[in-house]
Amino acid sequence: MKSMTGFGSGSLAFSGGRATVDIRAVNHRFLEVKLHLPRGFLTLEDELRAMVAAQVKRGRIEVFLTLSGQTARSYAVVPNIELARAYTKAAKQLKSTLNLEGDLTLHFFLSRPEVFQVAEARQPSSTEIEASKKALQRALTVLERHRRREGKFLQRDLRGRIATLEKIRRSVGRRSAHTQQATREKLADKVTALLPHLDSDRRRVLQDVASLAQRSDITEECVRLESHLGAFSDLLRRAEPVGKRMDFLLQEMQREINTIGAKADDTSIRHLVVQAKEVVEKIREQVQNIE
Repeated sequence: MKSMTGFGSGSLAFSGGRATVDIRAVNHRFLEVKLHLPRGFLTLEDELRAMVAAQVKRGRIEVFLTLSGQTARSYAVVPNIELARAYTKAAKQLKSTLNLEGDLTLHFFLSRPEVFQVAEARQPSSTEIEASKKALQRALTVLERHRRREGKFLQRDLRGRIATLEKIRRSVGRRSAHTQQATREKLADKVTALLPHLDSDRRRVLQDVASLAQRSDITEECVRLESHLGAFSDLLRRAEPVGKRMDFLLQEMQREINTIGAKADDTSIRHLVVQAKEVVEKIREQVQNIE
């Protein structure tokens, strides 16, 4: 079992520089990978994203790639054609209006820096690409180690809380067996006392009483709750992502606990139900951190 939260860092030196990758992972319902890459590395985005997805199945992952050191640079110089045309048109107008001699030359435009746009055409070298991918893999390895370590803490905590829920379930079961019998006897005594004054069939009335008592029986809910607790404990022993299944089981546990609280006509059981709800809520908070 692994946590969705963690961090990782990895770097690799290459001739002329170093590639460094830092990763931050936080909770998220699905997998979301956000890459922060140097200029020119956007073409590698899909490949780097696939590397992350191969190891991380759930969570919001931020990857920061930085390059340091002296690296080869290339530039692109793009002429501003529209501005050059405007200069040419204006020169022709001046020549015609003022009867001037001479024409615009290339030297004129080269002396006008605004006519040219200079941009760094940064393209990563094969060495930089390979170093960046290896740095990312190292960072993912560190992240995995942190997430597994945090997962062990969560696993230990959840086992304790599931054990607490199981104790509450057993207490509810023992109390229910006592209160169910007491409820039947109380209802039977009341109805028996009323029967002499009723013009109805004695057997039918007693059957209705038994049916009423049956509706307050929480045995089935306790059995289903026990099953859910067992399934949750089984997930705690698995290595694959289990967060979504745990969340589903918690919903089922909550449903059974709510039904027990609604059906049980006993103060002690209701107090136990309140305790169980508090434990389930704490488990739910922890499960939000599990992949």
